[in-house]
Amino acid sequence: MKASLSRRLFRTILVIGLINVLVTLVAVDYVYEDVEDTILLRELALERDFLQAAITGPQPQSWQTAVLTATYLPAGASPDALPALFLHRSVPFSAEVQVGERTYLLSIERTATPPGVLYLAQDITLMESRETVLQVGLAAFAIAALALALLLARLGTRRIVAPLQELTRHIARIRPGTPFARLETHYREAELADIADMLNRLLAELDAYVQREKSLVSLASHELRTPVAVISGALDVLEQRDSLGAADRDTVARIRRAADEMRADVEALLKLARRADKDEQLEQVDLAAALKGLVEQQNCGTPAQRSRVHLRTAQPGPVVAADPALVRMLLRNLLQNALRHTRGAVRIDLGAHSLSIADEGEGLPDRVRKRLASPGDRHVPDDGLGLFIVRLICERLGWLLQIRRSDAGGTVLDLLFLPDATRSIQE
Repeated sequence: MKASLSRRLFRTILVIGLINVLVTLVAVDYVYEDVEDTILLRELALERDFLQAAITGPQPQSWQTAVLTATYLPAGASPDALPALFLHRSVPFSAEVQVGERTYLLSIERTATPPGVLYLAQDITLMESRETVLQVGLAAFAIAALALALLLARLGTRRIVAPLQELTRHIARIRPGTPFARLETHYREAELADIADMLNRLLAELDAYVQREKSLVSLASHELRTPVAVISGALDVLEQRDSLGAADRDTVARIRRAADEMRADVEALLKLARRADKDEQLEQVDLAAALKGLVEQQNCGTPAQRSRVHLRTAQPGPVVAADPALVRMLLRNLLQNALRHTRGAVRIDLGAHSLSIADEGEGLPDRVRKRLASPGDRHVPDDGLGLFIVRLICERLGWLLQIRRSDAGGTVLDLLFLPDATRSIQE
């Protein structure tokens, strides 16, 4: 299953937005932490220098402000007099400490003059609370940024894909069989305008090609019908003279049958060359009668093969709404292909909705089987037109051709009719 371009674009734009939000959050948090640490440590260093200069002698001293608690303990003095905040701390010591609901930044270092230990505790509770507010704000920003990224991804995808969808709708309106409508080239995007322009050039060439093909079909129709009409007219003259012997009359009858088949084949091929018309007039074709007539004609034309064909038809036989010329050409090609490429018996079974032709040959070549299994293949084969024409007629009639078996024991071809295109003779 192919991936949707709009989905890929949506995911790409959304991922880019998410990456931008993530990078922004990490950068803001890093900068804030760095600024906070720099300010606090710098302030604490300045306070230590100030207090160390304020020490007057080798006796304990304490200082207290709104956010600073400091104690000097001379060397050798008992630490029991220290505030609980400083008890049992190693020297030196520097870290954030949580005491109840308050947060302190502790710094404990030795002094040289006079010798001792200076204990500092800066209350940073307010700053920590502001950091919590900042984190909540960043979370709200992240949610808003994600929602905005989602919205921009959807809008951006629609804006990018909309011209492509419009171009697709224009292409979908093109219908074979009529002069191809040219695409509009008013797109603001240069790439899409170039695509539409190239497609218009292709459509112009296709129009010219189709017109040449139609002219060729009309010319072939005239050129092929004329010699067939001449042959039929000459046969009429011979029969009117009534000067032929029995053997000659049989020969003339065979020539007339061949001419009639040629005329029917020409008409059928010309119909295949033209596009199917929805208003095409169809006739009721009795498949059982058509097969019987085809087998009798085959037996008369080649008496040596009279015993090879075995026909079995359903009672009552099916009647289909189709073009009689195409149906006769289809059945004749199936039968002649089986007789021409095998030496054994050919069995034809006609059911209510299917026709099976089984031979006793060596099976169809792989290239033929692949060609029959590929309905979209329009390449004209160079190894015979029989089954190629059969497939084209089946596509035109809306019937299904299947290879049930093709091996050393022979080939079985099944022709399946549409259920709603058949009815029994009794109806």
